[in-house]
Amino acid sequence: MLDESRNLHSTSRHMNMSQPAASKMLKDIETFFGMTLFRRLPRRMETTDAGRLLVRYARSILNDTDRLIDDLVSLREGGYGKLAIGAVPGAAPLLLPWAITAIKAQRPHLAVSLVENSSDRLLADLEYKQLDVVIGRFTDPAQRHLFHFLPLQAEPVSVVVRVGHPLCDAVPGLGEVIRWPWVLHPMRSPMRGLFEVALAEAGVPSPRNVVETTSTQTTLQMVSASDAIALLPTSVLKTAVSAGKFTALPLTIGEPLGYYGVLTRKHEESSEQVQAFIERLLHSES
Repeated sequence: MLDESRNLHSTSRHMNMSQPAASKMLKDIETFFGMTLFRRLPRRMETTDAGRLLVRYARSILNDTDRLIDDLVSLREGGYGKLAIGAVPGAAPLLLPWAITAIKAQRPHLAVSLVENSSDRLLADLEYKQLDVVIGRFTDPAQRHLFHFLPLQAEPVSVVVRVGHPLCDAVPGLGEVIRWPWVLHPMRSPMRGLFEVALAEAGVPSPRNVVETTSTQTTLQMVSASDAIALLPTSVLKTAVSAGKFTALPLTIGEPLGYYGVLTRKHEESSEQVQAFIERLLHSES
């Protein structure tokens, strides 16, 4: 809480305790660890390296405890626990429906949740145990020390517009399409990185009229209702939602994104639900 607010007064008020009591508690914790966790600045507090490490583990432990309670309640009520899945947009429309349907057929009371986002955000949630398994890719070499990776397939991307878009009657180049409005993933995402590298290699500046979102549904709605252009996994065009409404411009944006795959936390035994889901996911690939 203090890591988020960076203000001891606000944190103490949220915890229903006096600021002196909260200050003493923090000092006691720092004395216990023998390290400064927060630097006291005039109007805020700044987390030290040791503080960030402690916060990281504290969040993981809290999420683990919450999950334990949820799983015990589910078992007590005759359920099969919970399965929290994260997936990049390219995997969500094709691979996951079959795998989720298959595991639900065997375990109808298993509570399944699916979060669609970019790999960098999904892996942060996986690290803090807010997700059980991720279908995505590494975005930083250091992540290889944290997660197991089982490759599935490469992810080609397409420049997508609505059917009837003015550019459908032409063969546009990168220099022309950047003048139009765009709906793109945030800068840190692999898909956006692929796009920016392709522009730089072609000597073309980045588009200036941009809306950033990781939501495929929001992207498709914006593209459908306007002349905006989007960079999306090619697989999105194969779904029932997209069929006949969208088309890909004859533009190649770099190479396909690297293989995405199944990511799970290292140094931790996967639950029975996660193992069963991965088995069905691999079966859907065969």
